[in-house]
Amino acid sequence: MNAAVSTQPVLNSEEQKLVVELLERELRELPAEIHHTRTASFRDELRRRMGVVEQLLARLRPGSPA
Repeated sequence: MNAAVSTQPVLNSEEQKLVVELLERELRELPAEIHHTRTASFRDELRRRMGVVEQLLARLRPGSPA
């Protein structure tokens, strides 16, 4: 039996605050990276990344529904 077990990380409030701060920084920096990227495929990858960051922030910010 080789069943993969998926677990969700449990963050305390300090850890959650740090993760939110890091994601917010990433979200601020991505538009400049996207603008300066010459390769269309990498630009698309950065846009997808930005979408994931936005989704994570929506879930992690205090007061957001889980």
